[in-house]
Amino acid sequence: MFDRLACLLLVALMIGAPAQAEPRPMSPVDFIEFPRLSAPALSPTGQHLAYLRSETLWAENKIINRLEIIDIETGALIQGPDFGDATADASEIWWHPDGQSFIYLKPAGGSDKNQAHLFDLKRQDSTPLPQHRAPVLDILWRPDGSGFFYIAPQQQPKSDAALLSDGWIIPPFESNANREIWSFDLESGEAKPEVTGPFSMRQVSLARDGKTLVYSRVPNHALNEAYRGEVILYDIETEDSLRRTGNRFGERIPRLSPDGKNLAFIATVNASGEPYHEPKVFIAHPEKPMQRLLGDLPMEALNLAWDKTGVGLYILGNTGLSADLYHYQLETGALTALTRGDHNIRTWIYDAERDTHLAQFETANDPGDFYLMRNREEGFRRISSVYADWPAQFQLPRQEKVTWRGRRSASLEGVLVYPLDYQPGQAYPLVTITHGGPRTSSRFGSWNTSRYLPVLAAQGYMVFLPNHRGGTGYGDDFVRDMFGAYFRNAHHDVMDGIDALIDRGLADPDRLVKMGWSAGGHMVNKLITHTDRFAAASSGAGASDWRSMQGETDIRHHRQFVFGGEPWTRRAPNRQYNRDSPLQDAWKVTTPTLFFVGENDVRVPPTQSILMYRGVRATGTPTVLFQAEDEPHNFRKPANQLFKINTELGWYARFALGESYTSVLPDEAYVENGDAIADAEAPAQTVSTTSP
Repeated sequence: MFDRLACLLLVALMIGAPAQAEPRPMSPVDFIEFPRLSAPALSPTGQHLAYLRSETLWAENKIINRLEIIDIETGALIQGPDFGDATADASEIWWHPDGQSFIYLKPAGGSDKNQAHLFDLKRQDSTPLPQHRAPVLDILWRPDGSGFFYIAPQQQPKSDAALLSDGWIIPPFESNANREIWSFDLESGEAKPEVTGPFSMRQVSLARDGKTLVYSRVPNHALNEAYRGEVILYDIETEDSLRRTGNRFGERIPRLSPDGKNLAFIATVNASGEPYHEPKVFIAHPEKPMQRLLGDLPMEALNLAWDKTGVGLYILGNTGLSADLYHYQLETGALTALTRGDHNIRTWIYDAERDTHLAQFETANDPGDFYLMRNREEGFRRISSVYADWPAQFQLPRQEKVTWRGRRSASLEGVLVYPLDYQPGQAYPLVTITHGGPRTSSRFGSWNTSRYLPVLAAQGYMVFLPNHRGGTGYGDDFVRDMFGAYFRNAHHDVMDGIDALIDRGLADPDRLVKMGWSAGGHMVNKLITHTDRFAAASSGAGASDWRSMQGETDIRHHRQFVFGGEPWTRRAPNRQYNRDSPLQDAWKVTTPTLFFVGENDVRVPPTQSILMYRGVRATGTPTVLFQAEDEPHNFRKPANQLFKINTELGWYARFALGESYTSVLPDEAYVENGDAIADAEAPAQTVSTTSP
């Protein structure tokens, strides 16, 4: 009787319940809209996690960040300060040592100058702290919670600041305000300059005992000057400064050991200080020679922290396709992997007092939920669930490691992404995407908007992300392959990988597509001059003429080692600059190619794309250049991100597949008399039928 009633009840529930929607392919709009998580901050008590969650506002054509706070044990959301849409681009937060309040930054009085506010979690109220004349950039709490240090640009005289703001002064080219350190006392409400002078500082941190500020001092705050930094220890009580390094390379993430004796940092030199090597962790001892850790291990050091006792270091290391967490024991040299898998740890934070790790794991199915590890034996456990329902919501493609042999018997690997409709034995159109940098690597996950892997897979493409020589994660010899010549083996590595996929029957040789952004765009420009095998291509912010590029870009120092010197020296290596410049071979291009660049890009300025576009256009090859207004090196406006995806998909469909493509747009694009994006539909429709 019971079984019969149970069955009848089950049938009734099934009939009355709405059918659950099947997982669907991810569209271009889905890809731009999905929330991205960033800036995690774990409370000192370990009870709460705060982070920023992005939200796409199509009508305003911007992506904002909203603060979310969760109770780690229950997962419940905790109410935080209401920033409002106008100020929702707020930065990370900085917890008070008691874990009951935190500082956040908010523009003051409708200006773009950030003012610090103290938010009390229990009382649910905010208190504005005295406003600094220059924007507050970063916060470092004193361990006792009595006050904090903050980083701000050096203040200009009031008259100069007003004249500059009103447009009466033209600032010098590449003039960046130097950074200085101030301190603030909570009880008295007084602020005073702590470290300032005719220099700037980067990578500022506070030693665990709260008595020493550690920072990299540079002559000025231009990004290209970072390599001239030296690590300084500033004694807060005596106000004495001690220089701990003296060399010709920059130290990144300098951290003082718990006992205050040893200094750890990351640098891109070898044990002798020679430049252009894989980033490694170094230990500067007070009375011993500097030590380069794990120099023979093919692994790039991404981040570091001293462990709780100071007997070892935690290292976030990139081994090419994955980024994992390791522990290094100083006395024995033992390296222990704390994580393993087909993932990329995007963000990692270590709380030494509670011996707790917080990490963001990016995988093929997860753009980066947060995980916590309080016990090494138990490992990481998931504490956020933003993407927990994705398997039921989206069809996501399979990613796997693929290997091949390059020239000179080089062992190479990359990520292969399968189309959603994959059938064994069938060859698919292949989109090859090369990474930026070039001193980085393609890893599992890859959820950035310049790649949109799930969207390409949903369109029936197989996607290939090769790790060519010149990238990181594979050792010094691998990264130094570009020392003396940018295009020595890298472009051959990419083509050899494509041929390996063709030989395995996975890729269709007649439907090959090449795309990439930044250094990935450099590679596109090279390959379309190197071969006519691609049916279509898209170059994003790619270099075409290395000599002018070296004069225009905001980061130049490392590139002199690639080409053998600067182009403005007496015996400039102009032959090498020209040999590696795709522009000189633009007359060979037959591949229909799109070009994208931001109008305000200072990393790879628009000139580079314009030059290459003009060269390709002169051949009569189909080509279009899109220069996005008010955009930097990476597009930030969602309409521009979506336009790029739709335009590329239309271009690939036309030239690689011989098909048409209908642009996918958000509902806001069709609002006629509101504040929606004007004429959002027109560009994509125009591009799909553009002629040279």
